[in-house]
Amino acid sequence: MQSVTASKAQNLWMESSVRGIERVSRARFGEAARCWLEADAALPIGGREFDPLSAASRSNAGAARLLLGHEHEAEQCFDAAERSWQKVIAAIATLDVPMTGASSSFHLRLAATVPEALINARRERYRRLAESALAIVQFNRALVDMQNSAPETVARLAVALRVTLAEVLGATSPEARQLSLSAGSAGGAGILAIYADKLAEISTRRQTFAAALSEECAQLESAVTLTVLLGPQMINSAGFLGKDQTNTSASSRHQLEFE
Repeated sequence: MQSVTASKAQNLWMESSVRGIERVSRARFGEAARCWLEADAALPIGGREFDPLSAASRSNAGAARLLLGHEHEAEQCFDAAERSWQKVIAAIATLDVPMTGASSSFHLRLAATVPEALINARRERYRRLAESALAIVQFNRALVDMQNSAPETVARLAVALRVTLAEVLGATSPEARQLSLSAGSAGGAGILAIYADKLAEISTRRQTFAAALSEECAQLESAVTLTVLLGPQMINSAGFLGKDQTNTSASSRHQLEFE
């Protein structure tokens, strides 16, 4: 059972993260970046092996830094997020997956006769979810060097990630659809509409988070859902907001310097 303080921090993180997505849907990229940095500052710096919220938080902080034109800080955040997601993936192998929550007569019979099979199936789903979040982080990090990369390189990465996310999250998921736009020429307006759909999806999925099998499972579900996917068109629409600002060091994750 988590403490009241930890629960409040996680709720603040989620609210700020969602608010950032809402800001993107209205093309208010600077405000979105601030929301994600505030969310990152809300969580305590942890050292747990299984900490998907911190992994998502670091990734979103990297997205914020990149939108603001702070490439070096963005790289640091994405590197930390990648390490955190790798730890989460490794920890899923021993994650305690409760037997409760069998949702059909078939699953009830399976749980009664072959409980390990159901547990392994659920654990495999969580592993694939975490791997999809890691793939998003790696794609976002590749965008740091987008200006120095050939357009076909970014397009190839987008196609590969779209295939992965379509398999795990669904072909009609906001993330898969966003990558279809990134690989094509639909323009920035398409990104805004997809982020609006993402916002609606989060509202629906919050009930799923509440009904998750355990606290750890709920954290993983919410962390993957709230891990922000960038794209070349989104970055171009944002126009690297911080390029005309003083790019001061932000080595501390709790430092917020934007008005």
